[in-house]
This record gives sequence, C-alpha cells and structure tokens, in this order.
Amino acid sequence: MALWRGSAYAGFLALAVGCVFLLEPELPGSALRSLWSSLCLGPSPAPPGPVSPEGRLAAAWDALIVRPVRRWRRVAVGVNACVDVVLSGVKLLQALGLSPGNGKDHSVLHSRNDLEETFIHFMGKGAAAERFFSDKETFHDIAQVASEFPGAQHYVGGNAALIGQKFAANSDLKVLLCGPVGPKLHELLDDNVFVPPESLQEVDEFHLILEYQAGKEMSK
Repeated sequence: MALWRGSAYAGFLALAVGCVFLLEPELPGSALRSLWSSLCLGPSPAPPGPVSPEGRLAAAWDALIVRPVRRWRRVAVGVNACVDVVLSGVKLLQALGLSPGNGKDHSVLHSRNDLEETFIHFMGKGAAAERFFSDKETFHDIAQVASEFPGAQHYVGGNAALIGQKFAANSDLKVLLCGPVGPKLHELLDDNVFVPPESLQEVDEFHLILEYQAGKEMSK
C-alpha cells in the first residue's frame, strides 16, 4: 500500500506543479525555485534559454517520476482479456455466405445481415468503426468461423491482458491476470503471466478486426 500511496501522491503533486507552470508561464524564476524547494525536489533544473510551458511541464514530470526504492516482484491486472482476430472482412462475409447488398450503419449488431450491412457501409466510406454484437450465440458462431479462417492472425487483446504482457517483459516480475482466458489466449500469453484456475474458461472471448483494402468491393 505504501508504494501505491507514494505513486498517488507523486501523481497529484505532478499535476499541481504542471498546472502552475501552464497557468503562470511567466512566473518569476525565484518563485519557481522556492516552490521547487518547498516540495523537497532538490535543486530546480535550469535549462539554458527560454523554456516553453510544455517544457516546464515535462521538467516537472521528470523530477517527480522516479524509480521506486523497492522494486516490485508481483503485480495483478484485470479484467479485460480476449483474443484479437485480424482478417479480411470481405473474405469473412463470403465465408459466412453473405451476399453483398446496400450498406447501412447499425449502432448495435443483432444479426449476420447487420454485420454485412455495417461493414459495407463503412468500407464504402473508407472509414473505421467499432460495433457491439448483442446476440451472443450468433457472434460466437461468426467468431469461430473468423478464428479458423486460413490466414487469420491471432493476438493478445484486452487492456488487462496487454498490460500484463507488457509487465511480463520484465523477467523478474510475476504477473497475475484475472479475466476471461480461453485456450487460445492462454497459449498466446507470456510464460510470466499466471492465470488463476478461476479465470480459465473453455471458450475464448474474441474481438474481431475486419480489414479491407483501398478500393476493395464485394463481388456479387
């Protein structure tokens, strides 16, 4: 708790100092040095020449963010975890037996046709979008087809799992990941990421990323 409390204090302190620097960029140097000393930050940095408000803010963060005295050995993250499946949206729709039609945006997807219409709509605009699929069973069937499609790429997804992977790059750190972890995600995770039995499940959670090439159209 002491480590977390210290980190919180440092964050609030950096925010306060940054606000002072941004709101009063012309604050006299003597006042800044006095503020710096009162915060027990040691001698204030004195870069040559004029300093922009952004530079002052960066200097404040550099002074406040320091390596902890006691290095962490264990960390826990949760709870968003899934498998990112990246593949051609056009090929997926064809594999699902969907024929091209008119594009139409749906704020929430309820069926395969909603998926097809929304994809066509945004592909025609050359834009990206993210949509929630409300029907769990239908989405599961679509995700299975996408995951097993030749050439589909699988990556660790979900904020918690991605943060855990980043932490796991430090070989001295043991990471506990609490979240929905299926067989494929478990396979993709770093060996330093430990998943408790309560978080393991038989089926993966999927996040589908459907790509398209510029000028691509679905053939009828």
